[in-house]
Amino acid sequence: MTIYEELCSALPSRPLKWVVTGSAGFIGSHLVDKLLSLGQHVTGIDNFLSGNKSNLEYAVGPSSVRKSLFRFIKGDVRDIQTCSEACEGADLVLHQAALVSVPRSFEEPHLNNSCNITGFLNMLLSAREAGVRSFVFASSAAVYGSQPEGAISEDAPLKPLSPYAVAKRTGELYASVLSGGMRAAGLRYMNVYGPRQDPSSPYSGVISIWARSLLEGRNPVIYGDGRTTRDFVYVGDVVQANLLVALSDIRPGLEGGIFNIGTGCPVSLEKLLSTMAGEVESLYPDRKGKEPVHEPERTGDIRYSLADISRARELLGYEPRYSLEEGLALTIQSFINTRM
Repeated sequence: MTIYEELCSALPSRPLKWVVTGSAGFIGSHLVDKLLSLGQHVTGIDNFLSGNKSNLEYAVGPSSVRKSLFRFIKGDVRDIQTCSEACEGADLVLHQAALVSVPRSFEEPHLNNSCNITGFLNMLLSAREAGVRSFVFASSAAVYGSQPEGAISEDAPLKPLSPYAVAKRTGELYASVLSGGMRAAGLRYMNVYGPRQDPSSPYSGVISIWARSLLEGRNPVIYGDGRTTRDFVYVGDVVQANLLVALSDIRPGLEGGIFNIGTGCPVSLEKLLSTMAGEVESLYPDRKGKEPVHEPERTGDIRYSLADISRARELLGYEPRYSLEEGLALTIQSFINTRM
């Protein structure tokens, strides 16, 4: 049994009080879903700037037991009172709320700053003042900027190329100097994908956008030549990482810090599209993949992105559970179910 499996087995007998910010968002709703399935008490916060009520409805479900374990605060992390209210009496905070878009951070830098820096600082200080024992926050591989091809460790030089990346790095620095006695840990997510990622937004991940294009018989758009590589990590593994870090204090000597969360496997956009087209064709044999349309690379896009996940493996017991093919099958099937 893995460390993660052991934690999941033990949690129902030791319910804790969790706060999940951005709980109506893509990753946040998956965290809510998992925690409620383990009998945990969860307070969710969302202002629906990018989150969706349907995500919360799916995560909480119709069960009266799960509903009794969940409290929702419709509020904004940019409001310190909302943050303080949510953290009161909490044991652990999983801070996912953010404006997650490199292009939008260029278009609206003040909005990026208020959501991703002011909102972060409000939650960090509120959690510290409330005596929360563990504060886990979503950082991003965007902080690395352009790097040579190959796996990137947490000690690599940082070269943020966008306001979004600057904000994520700022959060890491704030956590390192203002967490007090609270355990604070940042997760540098690689390219996260999975069910409930909104394909209708131009700022969504490429997998959700391409899934919609392929299912609707439209030509997918590739920015650049298609040889750009990414480390695509399924949302279920991101949930695993959050729980492992949040509960890492059960292992003496393990402090907070920064952890890369990915798979350690590079995938080119060409290969990704080919794999997705094959999955769609296996479900709909008459639906051949359309040829992609190539457009210029976007400002702030990074050529190579690949995580060295050895630190998370060694210190947390993190091990990716989903292959690309498994994750894509689950993701595409979820989009089909949603469209039906």
